[in-house]
This record gives sequence, structure tokens and C-alpha cells, in this order.
Amino acid sequence: MRIAFLADIHGNLPALEAVVKDVDAQAPDVVYLVGDQINRAPWNNEVLDLLESRRWTGIEGNHERIVGRLGTPNNRPPFTNRIMFSTLWWTMEQLRPAHLRAVRVLPAEIKLDFPEGPPILMVHAKPGHSALGLFPDMDDARLAIEMQHVDASVLICAHTHRPMVRMVQNESGRTWHIWNGGSIGMPYNGDPRAQYLLVDSHNGHWRPTLRAVDYDRNGLRTAYETSGMLREIGPSAELHLRTALTGEPWSSDFGYWYRQQPPEMHN
Repeated sequence: MRIAFLADIHGNLPALEAVVKDVDAQAPDVVYLVGDQINRAPWNNEVLDLLESRRWTGIEGNHERIVGRLGTPNNRPPFTNRIMFSTLWWTMEQLRPAHLRAVRVLPAEIKLDFPEGPPILMVHAKPGHSALGLFPDMDDARLAIEMQHVDASVLICAHTHRPMVRMVQNESGRTWHIWNGGSIGMPYNGDPRAQYLLVDSHNGHWRPTLRAVDYDRNGLRTAYETSGMLREIGPSAELHLRTALTGEPWSSDFGYWYRQQPPEMHN
């Protein structure tokens, strides 16, 4: 059996289209979406149109969770600050009503049980939290602590935008496999190609393969300009674009720095 896991598309349609073509060539039996399909690139409706046409099952990422709450009684600070989180608000206002309804009902996790291999737990970031990720440079002891309440022996995750294939073991000898296929639309590992994960069954086990697909990025800047993102959002949109072009974490690095600044800078 072959399974494809696609994550962190972030509204980047050209990257997704290249991956869909590659996925079709790899002929998986089933495809799953591991969250953050939207936000940071201008094609949010088009990305969701394509994914819905494929009828692929997915979970929410932190971006779906936040965008789905904006403008509702469930929204809470700091996301009420439209200046500080201008990209999220722009995306919410761009989404068609049907897409906005769809992102609001995505599950936080899915457990996969196939006879070809052991159970798989699929989450966006880490078990129990959609916005705190498991990073490739975390040591085994830290990862084992994060996994201690996970029954499945295989965890599929995303969120960090960095591919990862790790096996960790706790002190009692229990073993987990943690796999992250990286980001399709906004990689953070210095490789701007669109990245995803294939998992194949083999003798009752699962084997991961990291895929990276090149695509034409020449039209990205024009799309950011004509969509109004650069004009309406400003420097944050420029950093999202730079991330897509370079595969470096400009978006998140700036966001982390900005959130640490005094409140008067956020208005």
C-alpha cells in the first residue's frame, strides 16, 4: 500500500499543482492533507477548489483554526489585532463562504488503521497542540517525552516546514517513528521545491520517502502584486513571498520577532 501526505501548502497553487502531478505519477492508494492548506500565498480559494475536487481527507492546521475563528465570537486576543495578524485577516476575507465553513469543521487529528502496517496518528504539529511543532534538531529524549501518550507507533506531523524522519525510543524500550514531509508551499529547509511525504507498506511495516518537486516560481511575485497582498498587507506579504522563493523561514522568523515587541508596535 502507498499513502501520500501533503502539508503546509499555504495557498501556493503552483507548488500544489506540481505536487499533484507528481502524486499522480507515484499512484498512491490514498492521499491525506496534514493541515495549513491556506494562508500566506494568494491562491487560497483555488487551492481549496483543487483539494476538494480530489476529495482528499484532511485535518486542520493552526492556520485553518485561526482563520476559521476570525470574525466570530470564538476569536480571542491576540488574533483580534488586525494589524499584527494582517495576513490571516486578509485570507479570511478572501475565502468564499463555503470554503470558510469547510475549514471550520476540519478535525484536529486522524488515526489511520490499515491492515498493511501498524496504526498511524496524523496531527498537524504535535499530539494535543496544533501550533507547537516537533523539530528535526530536537534530541531523542525530548521527542520521547512528546510521544509518551501516543498509542500509535507512527506519527505523521507537519507545521515546522522542515522534513524529518526520526525513530525515538523511551527508557522502557518503546519505539515511535516520527515523519514530517516538509512544506509544499513555504519550505524552511533552504530548498524552495515543493516537498511532501510518501509512505509504503513493506512486510507489515511502513517505509517513508521524502519527495521534493520543482516548480516554476517566476510568476509568484506577479500573483502577490495582482492579488493585492503586497499592497494591502505590506512587509509581511513580502516576507511570505521571499520564503516561497528561497525556502528560508523569513515568514516565521519575522513573526516570532514581531510578537516579542512592545504592544505599541502592534498598532
